[in-house]
Amino acid sequence: MLQGNINYVYSGLAVISKKNEKIIEHVDFTKTDVYMKKMTDEKIEEYVETGEPMDKAGSYAVQGIGSKFIEKIEGSYNSVVGLDIEKLEEILNKL
Repeated sequence: MLQGNINYVYSGLAVISKKNEKIIEHVDFTKTDVYMKKMTDEKIEEYVETGEPMDKAGSYAVQGIGSKFIEKIEGSYNSVVGLDIEKLEEILNKL
């Protein structure tokens, strides 16, 4: 279902800190667009046979074999991997 389409990956972050007895909360998210290539049924079957997609939320690992099916990424690569470290750094710098 992903092939030939855009997969929208949302990653949420919540940082809570305490400064001078005051609780500071910052909640944010990142949306990344992952453009998937068209694939033949044969390529899909070969990929499934690797076992990689079986335990992935989106059935692919951007840092693994599934990367060969990605046409382009608009947004945070790290968010697709699992944690948008750029967004986390931004939040921590604000705090």
